[in-house]
Amino acid sequence: MSKIEEAFRGLGRTEKAKFISQNIDYANADAIAEYVSAYLFDVLKDVGNDEYVATYLKEKGYKVTKE
Repeated sequence: MSKIEEAFRGLGRTEKAKFISQNIDYANADAIAEYVSAYLFDVLKDVGNDEYVATYLKEKGYKVTKE
């Protein structure tokens, strides 16, 4: 495990979500997939764009309506 992975694992849930959100442009899906699954909704909240979730669900065949 690299030093950066060790440092990341030492972060709390909120810090991990913020780190991922701030650095998402530098990563590829494979590199962060194992970490993001546990923090997905925290990351999406931090990004502040509900359309990510809505688009994903629509593509999967779900009907999405905002209340």
